[in-house]
Amino acid sequence: MAASRVVVMNYPLNCWYVIATSDEVGRSLLARQALGRRLLLFRTGDGQATVLDDRCPHRAAPLSMGTLAGDQVVCAYHGFTYAPDGQCVRVPSQANVPYGAQVRSYPVLERPPFVWVWPGNPARSRGTEPPDLPSLREPGWTIVGGAREMAVNYLLLHDNALDRTHFPYVHPHRIHRGYVQDPPPLRIEVSETTVSYSRTFTPAPLIGWQHDATGLPADAEYVQRETGTFVSPAMHVDEMDIIGPDQRAYRGVFIRAFTPVDQGRTLIIWRAARNYALTSEAVTARLREVYEGTMTEDQPLLEAIQATTGGTVNYQVSAAADAAAIRAYQIVEALLAEEKGWAHPRRRD
Repeated sequence: MAASRVVVMNYPLNCWYVIATSDEVGRSLLARQALGRRLLLFRTGDGQATVLDDRCPHRAAPLSMGTLAGDQVVCAYHGFTYAPDGQCVRVPSQANVPYGAQVRSYPVLERPPFVWVWPGNPARSRGTEPPDLPSLREPGWTIVGGAREMAVNYLLLHDNALDRTHFPYVHPHRIHRGYVQDPPPLRIEVSETTVSYSRTFTPAPLIGWQHDATGLPADAEYVQRETGTFVSPAMHVDEMDIIGPDQRAYRGVFIRAFTPVDQGRTLIIWRAARNYALTSEAVTARLREVYEGTMTEDQPLLEAIQATTGGTVNYQVSAAADAAAIRAYQIVEALLAEEKGWAHPRRRD
């Protein structure tokens, strides 16, 4: 009989991940598969978002099939009842609760529109915060968003997000002239836990969707600036500024939360914010098509790479433009090494 292969997850657990949006979590039981486990989400009566393992320790029934009685989760199989902290508080068939009857609970922080969960060592979450996202909490922005799942390891999504050189080939109808005519080099900045690139394009005309969204004249040329940041293993943020004739920055911010479902699938919860045309539903619809269309165009290629590689990122040949992505992988390897107690970052197969 062939030996079974142990799948080693390549995402750190000591990290805040987006598990849901605020409007998804309410006074009903929500099941979500993420981070290699089945999770249960609900709100207590005082509005606190709560995350537990979606598994009764008695006979392994999914707790999401049960009911919410006040702030307590009642298993549908035998009525074992759990408090929001996961402690079993009642077993209908006997007077006393069995020793060790509890469900794992997870640290949760809600920063609308996102609900964040910490799947690792709870003690390591203390004193930490999810990334600050000013465009999602400050006035003066209009926000659009959505979610999708891809059959892709989350690191391939970070690779894709940090790679701008694929745009002329995968998204040629969505880019301006500067991407193909003497594109400026990327300026890469790194810290211990983040990596970002930035560049400023020479003046060029807007393309169709940019003109439609901003309302700027199509017969002029504009300076454009773009920045992309690997914020954490859980998130990537892009910013694009179009500098108008009055030096006003027409800014779009594209935020993608990458939450591994397992080694081969990722939940993408995204939001895009803009600081112009704030009340225009037509602009919102146009930008939704741009962001969703871009991900739709990337998806078949990324899923094909996943099928070819099994989700491992192993460059046989590297280009200069890969520097930001390579640095992001090194950050992840360092986080995994620290978390798992490896002496050195482990080599990929």
